Amino acid sequence: MKKFQLFILLLCCIKASLAQTSDLDELPLPVLRQKLALSTNDTTTVKLQLALGHLMLLKASPTKRDVDSAKSFSAKAEALSRQLNYQFGIINAMLLSTETCYYENNREKGFAIAQKALAFSIRNKNGDGEARSYYLISRYYPRSDSVSLEKKLIYINKAISIFSRNGNSKYHSYMLTNSADLLFNAGRNSEGLKLLFEALNLGKGVSRRTVEGIYWNIGRISMRTGDYINALKYNLLAIKTAREVNDTTMQLGWIKHLVASTYTRIGDYRRAIPYSIEVIKIAKRFNEPYYLNLELSLLAFEYTHTDRLTDALAILSQMEGKAGTDLEKLSVNVDILYSLVYSKKLQQADRYAQQVKKLLPLIPRGNVAEIMNAYNALAYFYLKTNKMEQVYHYSDLYAAMAQKLSYIEDITNAEERYYKLVIVNRNPRSVIARFLKHQEFRDSVYNKVKAYQAFLLDMENENLRKNRHIDSLTMEAQVKEIRIKRNQLIQQATILGAVLLLVISGLIYSRYRLKQRSNALLTQQKEEIDDQNKVLQQLIIDKNELIKEKDELITEKDLLFKEVNHRVKNNLQSVLLLLENQAATLDGEALDAVNNSRHRIYAMSLIHDKLIESSKLRSINMGLFLPQLAEHIKDSFHGATQVKIRVSVEELTLDVSLALPLALILNEAVTNAFKYAFPNKETGEVHVTFGRFKDQFRLEIADNGIGMNSEAKAKTNTGTGLKLIRGLCEDIDAKVTLKNTGGTRIIILCNAQRQEEIDLDMALRHLPDINLS
Repeated sequence: MKKFQLFILLLCCIKASLAQTSDLDELPLPVLRQKLALSTNDTTTVKLQLALGHLMLLKASPTKRDVDSAKSFSAKAEALSRQLNYQFGIINAMLLSTETCYYENNREKGFAIAQKALAFSIRNKNGDGEARSYYLISRYYPRSDSVSLEKKLIYINKAISIFSRNGNSKYHSYMLTNSADLLFNAGRNSEGLKLLFEALNLGKGVSRRTVEGIYWNIGRISMRTGDYINALKYNLLAIKTAREVNDTTMQLGWIKHLVASTYTRIGDYRRAIPYSIEVIKIAKRFNEPYYLNLELSLLAFEYTHTDRLTDALAILSQMEGKAGTDLEKLSVNVDILYSLVYSKKLQQADRYAQQVKKLLPLIPRGNVAEIMNAYNALAYFYLKTNKMEQVYHYSDLYAAMAQKLSYIEDITNAEERYYKLVIVNRNPRSVIARFLKHQEFRDSVYNKVKAYQAFLLDMENENLRKNRHIDSLTMEAQVKEIRIKRNQLIQQATILGAVLLLVISGLIYSRYRLKQRSNALLTQQKEEIDDQNKVLQQLIIDKNELIKEKDELITEKDLLFKEVNHRVKNNLQSVLLLLENQAATLDGEALDAVNNSRHRIYAMSLIHDKLIESSKLRSINMGLFLPQLAEHIKDSFHGATQVKIRVSVEELTLDVSLALPLALILNEAVTNAFKYAFPNKETGEVHVTFGRFKDQFRLEIADNGIGMNSEAKAKTNTGTGLKLIRGLCEDIDAKVTLKNTGGTRIIILCNAQRQEEIDLDMALRHLPDINLS
């Protein structure tokens, strides 16, 4: 059968990777990167780094760049975890490093790191880390020999024991599936199948995605055993589950490939075609050339058997044009040869048979599947062209390899061909002997399949009984719980009724006694009320007079407050005029100092101007204030007209105690940008953004200029502007961040709840002394 040796090898090489370390692993890659950019070197940062590294290795075909990225994330996560003394991060960073070594084929280093992670986990009594370490250690033992396979099982079973003891059903199910796969590899099908059904019961309670993988495993084992009916059943269940969980990973492609191959095995090629087309789409989406070529070959095989030779040859022609290595050329030539022979195009097929014979000596002996396919195709071709010597030659080579590797399907295929050959020779004894041998072999295979089907049916029934028993126990527990709750409710109702009766009796008696006392006091109270009414009337008159006086005082206070703001503004304007006059006589650093002072005073003046305009005398609308302040600063730099300033400010109202320091910070940052970011009056942009970020206010001033040089970065507190910014941030308990990527970015984060009385002395004490003489 075409391509099935390669498929059997594929069944034994399922991609394995440890389940997620945290819920963050389920987030998409862009979301994780965005969260990491906003994190602040805490345990969440470690989890994000681990999740990113893990997802790099979970790609369908991790590249060297992906593995290098995972290694970098692992190193960063371990360094930060040790700094924070974060045990979870230390263990999982070492385990991630172990996985990267596995992908790099650096087995000695990976094994050593896994052992180190195991020792650390045991020392710190971390069962989860210990179990994960055992699993990763097992991956470094090959499946190729029984001793190594047994060691893999020992370590997997240790992990299973720990996950079971800790009640970690999800990882317990995952480890059972891995152990089952190893048992199937060792030929211990019954034990493996029991573990898969145990994993299935656990998986149903924790993850539908886990159930999907287990259905697929049962399906592929059924396929390998020759039980095609159950292979279809469980793989179709896997596809149904994949739809429920919206699975779009490469695993869905493997499942659909198995369905297409099963339909092909039973000769239902038309049903196989849609699944092969879906697999090809998935393989292209994940850029998986190996799986793409495998499925294209299978699709051509299906087209050939549905009388669509033209479509099959079109696919194979494209593959032939892309074949680069001798192995790829052999594979596609074998496919074309088989399609032409099946379609009785023997004259065309002869050219490809010769090409296959030329390529065979160039293929390394380790490529068993491809060589067997070539022998089989050549034997098939020579049988159809009645060249019996060649048929026997290639059939013997094909059968010898099939017997050596115990490929049941290929042994059956070889036996059928031998049977046809003896019929052609018309030797009755040989025909009968070959028929009996062929029938004996078919019966043996049939019996094995039936035994497997019987065992699988027993497992399904046992699983059904367990589920029914669990459902029965669950129902009984629910009934008992309902009865207990009902009895408790009756008891509580009885007690509550008795308490209410006592309370009502007490209230009635108390009411009676109260009524007696009330009657005795009514006369006295009436007299007192009359006296109080007279006093109250006088108090009401006094109150109305006080309210009137209060309203007059409030009005007067508002007028005085506006007058004070107006005079402060006028005084600041006067100071601005004096500074402008003084600036006319200065140059150099003195002029810069005076201009800087003018900007700062203008910011304070603009605050008072907005307070005069606002109906609220103590708060500022930042949406109006900051754009005007930024535009004033730009206008003051007449030579920087090529530099654009873009302002994005939310409509937020801030107390003047917070607005004034932020205005001064904005003034310093934008002024520095205009003065230093764009030398020689180059074009550029300055961006100012302000708004609410979670429970904080966020002010950012960024430019795309030359950025701070290394000396300035090393001495971040030497400039007056930076001193003022840091001082103001310290006074309002704000956090300042300076970044020097693609220009200069200054980010201010302050508490949105901070509203205090303004202290002008505090706000201005950071300003430098100005000598105007």
